[in-house]
Amino acid sequence: MRTALPVFLAAVVGACLGSAALAQNAISAKAGMINVADGDVYILDAKGGEPRKVEPKIAEFVDLKEGQTLRTADGRAEVLLTPGSFLRMADDSSFKLFSNRLSDVRLEVLTGSVLIEATERLEGNEITVLAKDSTATLTKGGLYRFEADPARIRVYLGEAVVERSGQKTTLKGGRELVASEAGWTMAKFDTKDTDPLYRWAKRRSGYIAMANVSAARQSTARGNGFTGGNWYYNPYFGFATYVPWGDTLRSPFGYYYYTPSTVMAVYYPPRPAYSGGGGGFGRGSGGFASSMPSRSAGSSTYTPSAGVSAPAPSASSSVGAGSVGSRGGGSVSSGASTGGGGARGGRGN
Repeated sequence: MRTALPVFLAAVVGACLGSAALAQNAISAKAGMINVADGDVYILDAKGGEPRKVEPKIAEFVDLKEGQTLRTADGRAEVLLTPGSFLRMADDSSFKLFSNRLSDVRLEVLTGSVLIEATERLEGNEITVLAKDSTATLTKGGLYRFEADPARIRVYLGEAVVERSGQKTTLKGGRELVASEAGWTMAKFDTKDTDPLYRWAKRRSGYIAMANVSAARQSTARGNGFTGGNWYYNPYFGFATYVPWGDTLRSPFGYYYYTPSTVMAVYYPPRPAYSGGGGGFGRGSGGFASSMPSRSAGSSTYTPSAGVSAPAPSASSSVGAGSVGSRGGGSVSSGASTGGGGARGGRGN
């Protein structure tokens, strides 16, 4: 059952903006900012010592430095990688960050599982994940999973180039590589087979998209100019959201991320205009929102930044539909239901 929560919160935030300015700034010039730490989450320094528990406060940003390890016990975490890409960790998981430069983000999953949602892949940004004796470079926007024991690389949507022993393998959606004593084996897997980490990541993606609406609107209202393709802190939600650089962007989970220009269609939707003679109503003329192109479900677009040719949104979308990186159109409530759990973290399954 779909929830009205995304539409409701968007309306609340929109009302708030009418009376107060939203103080937010572009953040995270490097990868590794911890956006959510829910439960027992710890940072381990490269030189050893006692683990330090992550306890983020409002508008206080905790960054994972190069050489440090982020570990969860009974907890989950969300980490910002390159602009538009999120790493989300399950319970009892850890990864080490070797490089936080956006041009060469490099990390290794040490224990447990992580999901990487790459909603937008900007030119010049690169993410590489070390898995046992292999390295996987994410070449397109999509959804990826990495597990430590046994070592496993899964591509729900997108494309990764895996290099091992001098050999390169292109891994596409619905395929996985699994390590064993005999080496790595490629196989198909069911992209609809989910678990608590996947479902939590899906809810988080929905909350990020909700926070995007007011952030994109305020980026225009403040009159400070906009460079696009960046993280913005939204104090109403208590975490950073993403504002894309070009046009409305669709995430792997089917949610929408608006730019300062395209979000105007949310706040000022086109008014129905009497067509005359035929006795019906059509889209009004004039204004930005009414000029937005009409797109039917199933039509395809190509997004250079995300590198994905994908069908346009349908009434019900899922990762299996292959929709990451689609641009244009869409409503705030599109995509799968967020379910329960709370916008900040949410420990629901």
